Amino acid sequence: VTSKCILLFQKIHGVDVLLFSIYVYEYGDECPEPNRRRVYISYLDSVRYLTPAQYRTTIYQSVLIEYLRFVKMRGFHTAHIWSCPPAKGDEYIFYCHPVNQLTPRNDMLCAWYNNTLQKAKADGIALDVRSLYDDYFKDNVVNRKTGEPFDPTSLPYFEGDYVPGEIEKIIKDLDEDDNRREGTKIKDPIKVTTAASKAEGKRSGTRSNPGKLVNQGRDKVMNRLDLILSRMKENFFVVQLLSNDFIDAVEGNDNITSLVETSAPDDDSVNSRIIGKNPCILDLAENKDAKSGDNDNASSLLCKEITPASTKDEDPLIEQECFETRLQFLNYCQRNNYQFDELRRAKYSSTMVLAYLHNPREEKEQQIKAHLEVIAHAASCQGCVSKNCQRMKQLFGHVRECELTYKRGCKICTRLFMLLIKHARDCPTNGTACPIPFCERIKERNRMLRKQQQLMDDRRRNAQNTRAKEDSS
Repeated sequence: VTSKCILLFQKIHGVDVLLFSIYVYEYGDECPEPNRRRVYISYLDSVRYLTPAQYRTTIYQSVLIEYLRFVKMRGFHTAHIWSCPPAKGDEYIFYCHPVNQLTPRNDMLCAWYNNTLQKAKADGIALDVRSLYDDYFKDNVVNRKTGEPFDPTSLPYFEGDYVPGEIEKIIKDLDEDDNRREGTKIKDPIKVTTAASKAEGKRSGTRSNPGKLVNQGRDKVMNRLDLILSRMKENFFVVQLLSNDFIDAVEGNDNITSLVETSAPDDDSVNSRIIGKNPCILDLAENKDAKSGDNDNASSLLCKEITPASTKDEDPLIEQECFETRLQFLNYCQRNNYQFDELRRAKYSSTMVLAYLHNPREEKEQQIKAHLEVIAHAASCQGCVSKNCQRMKQLFGHVRECELTYKRGCKICTRLFMLLIKHARDCPTNGTACPIPFCERIKERNRMLRKQQQLMDDRRRNAQNTRAKEDSS
């Protein structure tokens, strides 16, 4: 799985200002089913400084639509979106939004996503837009292709998504119910089976048992999840990007290297999709004499696109630790007071983020690798004549005795802790104490960050459940 942060900047008064961000998870061809070749739109956030303001919605929607086009061309067949506005007091990506920027209501955000995806469908990027409920629960939780009932392992499992967290909660509730029953269990008298009692098992389902037949034996977790998701169908979007034949081949582990994806755009919209979309045929607008013949060729190019066997992104990626997850970026901005509640602060914060992002990567990586080797040597060395080793031990001593520390701006502490954090992330020790100073403390801090993200996911899920109950009452 690959986590990506997509950023949109606009030059305002000569300064590049960060305005819009999307966090996505790409589950490539190497991932097992049911996540294989799927993408998850995890978080989306913006600040309202884009000008002209009337184009804000169009531009933000275009970024999302073009990302769907990009992953479709790389062979991802399905995209998933959970539409969930932030709870009061929560920040998704940007630290401190403008005070006059309102948080969209649940129905407004769902309508925004639906409008965006319908545009993607009209452009031929999305083949179908439906809900998660329609995919897995509509037909009595039965797979229409195989006839087998779905179980919790059939559902895609995305980082921070609603469904995995809710499944864990349901399993916990079921275990508590079983333990409670075991504690108060009274031995039942032997029942005599009659024809009438056998016939009772053929009744249609009820609210407590939504199965088509009572004796069908549906999974308890799926029963409860069915009831919950039926109240919030519109919040979970499933965007089909490639054909059913391609999806069947992927799920069946068939050879897809020779598969050709076909689509048939409307004749009226061929020209609008050709110009500016395919760089090989940009001269169509100039060559009016050969318009009809070239349009046929262009249409065939659009109708036949060989889907790559590998989902690997060939474009160069910029890797930075603070952008790995939305929580790390949010904490990075909070720690450095990079706020976006005013335009002047957004300019400064964006400039600092860009300066951090565009440091020379190759040279920096080599320096980091060399420093990590010195740290590993100095941590276990009992005494040697190496000047680098002695210098590193002096730095260890400085960090232990420094009164300022990195939290108050000590540059020496900050630089060393950046290296130690890099080591802790890739530390080979598993369950055993690492000899490198502060490694265990940093690992504990990382565990706290993961717990913080889990609490955020729980708040999102609880807010979603609360809204669903309020709407149904």
